[in-house]
Amino acid sequence: MSKRVLIVDDFKYNLEFEEKVIGLLVKEYNISIEVESAMNVAEARKKIEENPPYDIVIVDINLPDGTGVDIAKEANEKSEHTKIAALTLYPDEYEQASDLFDLLLRKPIMPTTYKQKFEKLLDIA
Repeated sequence: MSKRVLIVDDFKYNLEFEEKVIGLLVKEYNISIEVESAMNVAEARKKIEENPPYDIVIVDINLPDGTGVDIAKEANEKSEHTKIAALTLYPDEYEQASDLFDLLLRKPIMPTTYKQKFEKLLDIA
């Protein structure tokens, strides 16, 4: 199994956290996951536009230059097969656009919870 993942968050610490947990899954399941990251809406849009569709996109809802909802819409337009998760402190904003997302991850999130949810996105849990 080889998957392409885009993670969007405006805090480098959160991106590093997510990449580390995904790295644990790569080792545990002996799978290939290519992870790319973006720190704002503009960067995420550029990656979505310039690359083949991602298998999974994980977005923070509140970003300095827009919202994760904008990114989810664009990813869905590129491919209806992309699974999209929101990682947020603001579940109310997620609820308003929940039809765009496959999964909600609430901040703060523990590594074990993130791992379990990511396994669901990969369809291995």
